Amino acid sequence: MTCNRSNLENKVVVITGGGGRLGQRLITRFAEANARVVSVGNEGTEDLTLDLSSEVEVVNAFEHIQREYHQLDVLVHAVGMWNEWPFLDTKLEDWERMMRVNLTTSFLCFREATRHMIQNGGTIIGICAQSGLEAAVARGGAYAASKAGLLRLIEAVAAEYSTLNTYALAPSVIQYRDRNGPGVHAEDLAEMAVQLCFESAQALRGTALHAYGRH
Repeated sequence: MTCNRSNLENKVVVITGGGGRLGQRLITRFAEANARVVSVGNEGTEDLTLDLSSEVEVVNAFEHIQREYHQLDVLVHAVGMWNEWPFLDTKLEDWERMMRVNLTTSFLCFREATRHMIQNGGTIIGICAQSGLEAAVARGGAYAASKAGLLRLIEAVAAEYSTLNTYALAPSVIQYRDRNGPGVHAEDLAEMAVQLCFESAQALRGTALHAYGRH
């Protein structure tokens, strides 16, 4: 797809997890496309700092964005964690933290974004994973389960709200330095996120895009 860097002018784009490595690439790329970027998360460098697993804080944050910018066009939810544990050694607290970070934050942010986008339409993008789409790997049960749940959530939102364009980007390994290594480079993933905000991507709504890169 050809990118016109002015196509997102005057669009308000909320990026959660903007303080992370992927979030920083997303902020840079959306800013290049002239979007009005709002970074939300638990890093001190973000525009709005909050606990994204707290219902009250997420509700208040999206209401603040609506008051401040009078619109919400795009949400890219880049919050997530990865870890692995042998199945029999997986503690309940580890399982619950994985679900809270990867799935509960997605639910809360998607719900509140939907609430503010439903009338005028908008785009919601979640970051899934290869193991959430295909087969989980040994020691990765909690992670794969959380990402599979994220994909189903994205599909459900697309099925329920025709005014929203929802997508999952599903990388295998995200590379931040080596473009010749296995996986997809973070800058390419950010480019895909921008392209999903254009009208031409609407045929893909409700689906997961495999972003596996090099094998």
